[in-house]
Amino acid sequence: MVVEFKDNNCFSGVKDIFIRDGRKLLKIFYGANGDLYFDIFGSGNKNENGLRTAIFSIKQHEEVYQYFERLVNCIIGCEVFDMSDIELKFCDFDNDVTDELNSAQKRNENLKTKQVYKKLVHNDTIIWHSDNIYDESANILQIEGNREEIKLTFIDNPDDPSFGFGIRICNSGSKYDPFNICFMKLFNQLQLLDKADSIKKLVKTEKSCK
Repeated sequence: MVVEFKDNNCFSGVKDIFIRDGRKLLKIFYGANGDLYFDIFGSGNKNENGLRTAIFSIKQHEEVYQYFERLVNCIIGCEVFDMSDIELKFCDFDNDVTDELNSAQKRNENLKTKQVYKKLVHNDTIIWHSDNIYDESANILQIEGNREEIKLTFIDNPDDPSFGFGIRICNSGSKYDPFNICFMKLFNQLQLLDKADSIKKLVKTEKSCK
């Protein structure tokens, strides 16, 4: 499995992410509208309903597995809200930090009782209907995870205007708000892989010049 990065056409400093596994390619990118997109390219099959499907599996030993595992935990475990390092810096006292952390935990716990959670999570399987169109005509992304692999199953709905298997995750007005945050966390974490790789290459180059 190979992870590649390409400059985004709309936002400076943002990378489109390409994860290749044999003849299959998973693309994750940020659109000009501020929304996140997942798409898969390569061979597919038809399911029992006659719809085209394509599966992308990420094994436990792959570098990106940990990030997709966090995505699954973020959604199924309702670990959506937390405190960033910047927010922590603005807390003057330990009590402020504790209060903010307790508030975030309570918001996460309340999410499990919401209808949006019940709509998204089905027996530990995440089923995301693309935000591009209403559910009955939308492409679908199913995510299942265990200790050995994370499996992403794309289902192409012929009534979805997207080309192929494309899934849209809106950052404003999503059907599954606030769980779109979990996908953005994944995207941002994968962006850091490119920066880390760039640093490694820089260090290697500097050593070779000595």
